[in-house]
Amino acid sequence: MPGVLGIISRTKIDNGIIDRMIEELKHENWYKIDIHKGNFIALARVHLGTFNPLPQPIFNKSHTLCIFMDGKIYNNTHNLGEPEFCLQLYEEEGDDFVKKLNGAFIIVIYDLKAQKLLIANDRYGLLPHYYTVMGDSFLFSPEIKAILLHPSAKKELNPKAVADFLAFGECWGDETFFNNINILRPASILTYEGQKLSIKQYWEFKYVADYSISENKFVDELVHTFRNAVNLRIRDQNYRYCVSLSGGLDSRSIIGAIDDNSKVSTFSFGPLDSDEVKIAKKVTEVAGSKFLHSPITPELIIENAAKAVWLTEGRDYIGVSFTCPTCEPIKDIVDVVMEGYALDLTLGGSNSTCKVANCKNEIELKERLFKYRLFSDKEFDNLIHPDYSYKWKELATQSFETEFHRVEGDSLGDKCDNFFLRTKIPYISIGEALTRTVVELSFPTMDNELIDLLLKIPFKYRVNHYIYRKFLNKLCPELCKIPYSKTMVPASAPLFLWQMGRFYQIGKERVNQMLCSYSRGHLFLPNKRSYVNFDEWFRRDLGWQKYFIDLLLGHNTISKTYFNQEYIKYLLSSNVDGRSNNSRGLLYLATFELFLRQFEI
Repeated sequence: MPGVLGIISRTKIDNGIIDRMIEELKHENWYKIDIHKGNFIALARVHLGTFNPLPQPIFNKSHTLCIFMDGKIYNNTHNLGEPEFCLQLYEEEGDDFVKKLNGAFIIVIYDLKAQKLLIANDRYGLLPHYYTVMGDSFLFSPEIKAILLHPSAKKELNPKAVADFLAFGECWGDETFFNNINILRPASILTYEGQKLSIKQYWEFKYVADYSISENKFVDELVHTFRNAVNLRIRDQNYRYCVSLSGGLDSRSIIGAIDDNSKVSTFSFGPLDSDEVKIAKKVTEVAGSKFLHSPITPELIIENAAKAVWLTEGRDYIGVSFTCPTCEPIKDIVDVVMEGYALDLTLGGSNSTCKVANCKNEIELKERLFKYRLFSDKEFDNLIHPDYSYKWKELATQSFETEFHRVEGDSLGDKCDNFFLRTKIPYISIGEALTRTVVELSFPTMDNELIDLLLKIPFKYRVNHYIYRKFLNKLCPELCKIPYSKTMVPASAPLFLWQMGRFYQIGKERVNQMLCSYSRGHLFLPNKRSYVNFDEWFRRDLGWQKYFIDLLLGHNTISKTYFNQEYIKYLLSSNVDGRSNNSRGLLYLATFELFLRQFEI
């Protein structure tokens, strides 16, 4: 993924290292490179040439400070370029300058006199970057593989990250699959001076309800603030914009907020007869935009699985490996893709609706959240060899306890949502790295003023998409009348119909699973809800089955060191004959296997 990288050391740097790191990140020959080299520091920027295309670094007037910046700032209040604006703000405000920035960014400032390096990212960690200290050197990069080129680098598996990945489908906190290489948490200010490394967090997600604001006032402010956030991001007419559109509400909200949709196109992927794509196409027709589409097949995912693992260093599963090839066709006609990033989570209460129901206290909530797993403790015992099983279960439990202990909130609903915001928001950005290898991204749903408003909304308004539906209906009534993919009921419908739709979809899936189970996979209801249907592919597509058998049960399978092959055979066979749906777990196991192969751990 594009970004800023560098080395700072107490001893003279071999400039060949930074050159090799740059080449490792240059995934396309049209990428642009900015570089600064000194005896004890080497900094570089690998970028698409879209946002802030002028050469960097930028120096202050006294030539004592220099800045590299990747990403986009949307509240530049001076007649300056964005890097110059940030550097001037830093001189005026010190480290606190970053609190005043609204956008998605990574900023690196080097004080030549004090030999002090500062790295700051946006509130939400939208542009992932990694760092490590190796001996007397500090290294950072948007991809770990560049850091691993350093002669002192060691490829050691981090058991804590593996445990989290298998338990929750995510690596939590600042962990990566590599020991001693960490991801910079959202809203961080990292400083490195001499051998002293310090990191402070300048902001965090936390719902604090403001009960003095009425429901209708919240709706009015949401519409106003969201319109500003979206149109602020498309005011630069030098770029060609596209909205990544699904059958959900987040992306259509962006379409609904744009003043003139003829200036933007929409983009969706998957089978044309899937609910997601059909709804996206309908939204586009109502909005009057141009619709772009890319198909997804099992072969497409298989062909690009290794590349996706390589680009994300195994932190996102191969189920999203269609991203690069589906985005590739649009890069010549689109400069910036706008994402409806996590609004369903921040405003819609999508992760708390069912999980908070019937919880009487924090203990019950904690127990329910801990069951929200990829592989349970019992499955750990069956899947993982005894040498690792107990330790990995213990590490996963410790991770959960740590994250849950940090959660605050006035209600169980706030605590639940805060938990998912802490764990899921940073993880979502990992998958976005695949899109950003091709085109730039913009995140209007992560606008600071919008988020500040969302965090004031009481839980009773967020749950069941209650205020979200009212917001969308006022923002754009016509788009509100189009069905929502998870309920197949319009957001404009009464709440009881919305809930009935959700329960119907859940019930339909359960009936389908029972039908598959009783018929040993021969009978099932057509399921065209999503972009992909992994469960059906495991049951019907011989090429898909063979890929996973060869990968997970083959002679060259590396993960057999950790995983019980007989249990993997059970997971595969029970999915093929319809006894259970293990597709998500198998995709994650395949991801880990590919990671082990590519990085030779």
